[in-house]
Amino acid sequence: MHILEQGGFMMWPILAFSILSLGVIGERFIAYTTRRFPSPDKLAPAFAAYRNNDPRSAIRLIEDVAPFYVPLFAALFSSRPPALKEKDVRLAGEALLFALNRRLELLATTASAAPLMGLLGTVVGMISTFSTLSSSGNVDITLLAGGIWQALLTTAAGLAVAIPALLAHRWFCNQYDKAAHAMQHAANGFMDPPEGASA
Repeated sequence: MHILEQGGFMMWPILAFSILSLGVIGERFIAYTTRRFPSPDKLAPAFAAYRNNDPRSAIRLIEDVAPFYVPLFAALFSSRPPALKEKDVRLAGEALLFALNRRLELLATTASAAPLMGLLGTVVGMISTFSTLSSSGNVDITLLAGGIWQALLTTAAGLAVAIPALLAHRWFCNQYDKAAHAMQHAANGFMDPPEGASA
């Protein structure tokens, strides 16, 4: 608390960004590590059931290995007209990708905004320090050093918040790309119509 007071008013929004980004990092980490994105090999039994014209069994098998995929493949396996089915599949896929990408923009914003907030706090602190020195008429090196030290606190705080947010954002984006790629590969395995169905 003492450091927050010494750093000036910009320390509070930096602290707020820090708390929010930590919450997002924890929530997204749990979201990615608890969801399974299996390779096509692990979905082979579901592929076989679907090709044997047994979509219900295919859905159950998918639910066992990749419950996250179920809404997408439930739409894909539906008996709705092709035009409506295509729309349903697209909407289901977009919803799944949105769920994976949710809140990542906050990490990107934190990585961009926190250093700028820190820099603004430093500039404001330096202005205040030099204004005080100018008013006093005497250059007190101790006062100057103390003022600069306090002003630089916000820059350090901004960077300390931004760097983990940036690294976490990059990691989550990489996980998002892998998950989207795995989902696309899984969907490709069901592109061929089941036996006895018209193409």
